[in-house]
Amino acid sequence: MTQNFFEIPDFHQLEIKQGKAVADAAKAAGVQHVVFSSLDPVQKTMGFPCLHFDSKAEIEEHMRSIGLPVTIVKFPAYYENYLLLRLVTKLEDGTYEIGVATEGAALDYVSTADMGFAIRTIFKNRAEWLGRSVGFSGGKLTIQQHAEILSKHLAPKVFRASDMTSDAFSELPFPGAKHLGDMFKFLRLGKPAYNEELTRQLYPGTRSLDQWVADNKEALLNALSNSTA
Repeated sequence: MTQNFFEIPDFHQLEIKQGKAVADAAKAAGVQHVVFSSLDPVQKTMGFPCLHFDSKAEIEEHMRSIGLPVTIVKFPAYYENYLLLRLVTKLEDGTYEIGVATEGAALDYVSTADMGFAIRTIFKNRAEWLGRSVGFSGGKLTIQQHAEILSKHLAPKVFRASDMTSDAFSELPFPGAKHLGDMFKFLRLGKPAYNEELTRQLYPGTRSLDQWVADNKEALLNALSNSTA
């Protein structure tokens, strides 16, 4: 069974409660090194909420306040989202639209599989990484550039970027649209702290989108073939 995260009532408050409880338990148990996946505090930095970012930022703040030995990692969007066809829609003309509503802004992306190796490096170098934070990135591209890379490797299939604004996305009639619209707005206007150079220091094998699509061509084609979108 799967459940849409945004369909859970007060999901952000539940996440904060659980995150703080885990942090307190780790502190009480004497855990020597925690690596926590956080996100930026959008409400504090931008003046508008992005609940699934703000909840993680509040947990991070709590971890630091209780003196938990922690390293913070921050993930951007995942290449693997394309395998799930998240925000990819097949149009009537047979082309595919990538519905990431960042209005032409370049975004950081990364492979979650690659970052397992980066996190292993952090754990193996505890003294160097305690108290530090790193935002992962395999490269920063516009969604139109994503579309061009996907079209190149998956030809004759053709992809294009959506021209939808973040505000228009927020009005879409599905659970979580407002939260995702707020996220797109932050990613376009804010300054999320992702660092491609430091990511590659942690794992030199970190792939660009072009490399990742080439490596996953067959899986991507299968996902598109099996889609009823």
